[in-house]
Amino acid sequence: MKHHLSAALVASLLFAAPALAKTDKTPPGAPCEKDNGNPCNGNNGNPGEQGNAKPKVGVVTNPQPFVIARPGNDRGAFIDQIGDDNAATIAQASNGQYARIVQTGDRNVASAAQFGTGAHYATIGQTGDANRVELTQAGSGVQVALLAQTGDRNAMTVNQQGSLVSSGVAALQTGNDNTMRLDQNGEGNQARLIQDGNDNTMTAIQNGVNNQLAWTQTGNGLSDLQITQSGNQAIAITQSK
Repeated sequence: MKHHLSAALVASLLFAAPALAKTDKTPPGAPCEKDNGNPCNGNNGNPGEQGNAKPKVGVVTNPQPFVIARPGNDRGAFIDQIGDDNAATIAQASNGQYARIVQTGDRNVASAAQFGTGAHYATIGQTGDANRVELTQAGSGVQVALLAQTGDRNAMTVNQQGSLVSSGVAALQTGNDNTMRLDQNGEGNQARLIQDGNDNTMTAIQNGVNNQLAWTQTGNGLSDLQITQSGNQAIAITQSK
């Protein structure tokens, strides 16, 4: 069964997100041919340029700056759920804050907690079964989180702190059994994360102020690169397999 996010939610995320990485892999060919990199007879793939034994990683250390901006002046808390055994909670400390959770499927769990006086903005969309999102935002400046998952058994945790200057994150996962965790501390931190595939892991911690991270993973079974930035850093990463 294929799952689809609502068009409005996908547009709001992908408008601010980088394009998915392209690969130049050739067709797999004969799976047991020597050094073609493909799994064969129970192994995990031999070294070779043709197959998928080694992930390809691209790094740009001076990417163009970007801002995950608040989409509007909306405020309030809204929950829409279609399916069985779903759970959603929203906690807000100011009447100028906005949060919306939309879940379609079964056994999905989502929570959004927004603290401080800032006019924080959060959207969480989940389509599929047994997905989980936990979001916490705080600070006197505007914190923006646009989060979406489509597929089954995906997990996403975003812990975004801040002060006077706005921070933002747009995160999207498509596929099954993916995990993602982002911790942003300080202020003026921006992040765009995308995972497309199955069984992928992603972790990014940004500390200090004015960090920027654009990270895209495409494929299956991609590992955690353990990215940490301390302040006034910018990096763009693409990983494919």
